[in-house]
Amino acid sequence: MTVAQRAHVGRRDLIRIFGEDRLVAVIRTPSAALARESARAISEAGVRLIEITMTVPDALEVIEELATDASFSARGAIVGAGTVLNGRQADAALLAGARFLVSAIFVPEMVATARAHDAMSMPGTMTPTEMVQAADCGADFIKVFPVAAIGGPDYIRNVRRALIHLPLVATGNIDLEDIPEYFAAGVVGFGIGAPLIRTDLIERGNVAGVIANAERFLAATRRPATN
Repeated sequence: MTVAQRAHVGRRDLIRIFGEDRLVAVIRTPSAALARESARAISEAGVRLIEITMTVPDALEVIEELATDASFSARGAIVGAGTVLNGRQADAALLAGARFLVSAIFVPEMVATARAHDAMSMPGTMTPTEMVQAADCGADFIKVFPVAAIGGPDYIRNVRRALIHLPLVATGNIDLEDIPEYFAAGVVGFGIGAPLIRTDLIERGNVAGVIANAERFLAATRRPATN
């Protein structure tokens, strides 16, 4: 794989963007073509942080293509890699053009690699111990996964009674109507897959429906503008 030519977006800018939009679109599809189509449709809705999971076939090629896609970048979209399970995958994803790294598990090597390349990191955690370890390791945000299966907003609320300082991100198949309760529980943002991406609509050729759905999610998560 050659090093893709792309505009550099630094870690500080990525942290700012996530702080504004409070949303990462998680694309986990059974084919590379569907991942590309989904990413481009989601970007048209204004979603800026778009994660291609390493479980997508030919994920690195998809990341490289999106990282060098002028139209994708012109819409403000930035591609990242998800389900990064080790340092080798982290290096490969960054070489392909990913500017942020996400995992379902706590991978210290991923966090270190992201830091070394001025990229944003979001390791996965389930327990309070893992959350504190991820923060101590230098993670920018701390993904809680699978949050719905372990108690949803109630779990977040209870964890934050002791760990109020941690930037927790609710991740998984979170529905639109659940977003306010998660915010009330104390998360700083979301990583959302199937309910946001709607690959069923993509497969039917209803790109407009995908865009409209993503716009609703972004409107629910985006931080209100202040004067």
